[in-house]
Amino acid sequence: MRPFKTFLICLLLAVSAGSGFAQEISPVGAIAQLDRDKLPGRRVKVAAICIGFGGKRDAKLKLAIEHLRTAGKNGVDIACLPEEFAGTKAEPVPGPTTKAVSKLAKQYNMYVICPIREQAGNKQYNTAVLIDRKGQVAGYYRKVFVFWGEGLHCSTEGVKAFDADFGRISILTCFDLNFAELWQECDALDVDIVFWPSAYGGGSPLNAYAVLYHYYIVPVGAGNIIDITGKTMENIEKPRPKQFIATLDLDRTFAHHDFNGKKVKKMLKEHKDEIRVERNLSKEDLAPWWLFKAVKPGVRVRELLKKYKIETLREYQHRSRKQINEARKKGKRI
Repeated sequence: MRPFKTFLICLLLAVSAGSGFAQEISPVGAIAQLDRDKLPGRRVKVAAICIGFGGKRDAKLKLAIEHLRTAGKNGVDIACLPEEFAGTKAEPVPGPTTKAVSKLAKQYNMYVICPIREQAGNKQYNTAVLIDRKGQVAGYYRKVFVFWGEGLHCSTEGVKAFDADFGRISILTCFDLNFAELWQECDALDVDIVFWPSAYGGGSPLNAYAVLYHYYIVPVGAGNIIDITGKTMENIEKPRPKQFIATLDLDRTFAHHDFNGKKVKKMLKEHKDEIRVERNLSKEDLAPWWLFKAVKPGVRVRELLKKYKIETLREYQHRSRKQINEARKKGKRI
């Protein structure tokens, strides 16, 4: 039996050594992130950390770091903190707050949206800083419509889009909710998700924007993450109070009934076990749209739509706007 015991001890030591190596590339206690190549569609795990606006900087930053650890240990790809979550003392980018948050982003291999009050030369902005998986500043969005009494400068840079490794995102902040042109610009920029760090919940206008422009919205006021159908998502994880995690499928795609009937019928027939129609024109919803979803690992709806020359609803709307406006300028009939 001794040789066998010796073998077991050696095996345990080898496993322990292997575990130690794994921990160098994956933090202790972390849950593996989504393996998108082995899943249907195009998945991303998001976290809304709704710890509120303002407060004492050190206490709020400590709380934010605790939440980011929780998000990281739950395999989140991108976490978003609220508007000016660590108080209203201005600082540069990079600065103390973004540097502290960057460490967590790098440790857990996740993107983090870190909203601060930014000191940029002699101007101050309400700024959401995007930090990438390596802990580097990947971009920023400065609030366009500053609320009365904030005492801050208004952005002159407008809406931006950021390309992450899982998809394309935009950020709008709090009072920006009230100005539809910003949300339409996110649509024009072809984004998959709009993150909305805020000092309040937002409510039904967010649901309206989501279905109108066919992107997900992640509000960071009340944690009411919103699906592209305009409905508040029900399947949300809550690993701790004030943190809301959801897995979004960025491949789910709308297509219009116009001009697509035969092509869609052919696609569904030839790929009946790979994709399904999640919603369609009905008495409950009179919008003449299909919503397609991949159900087989490795399958992408958008790749199939291209194969069958079916425009997405967004592509159809953008092309129609452009071509009809051109006809209008030239005085032509449609």
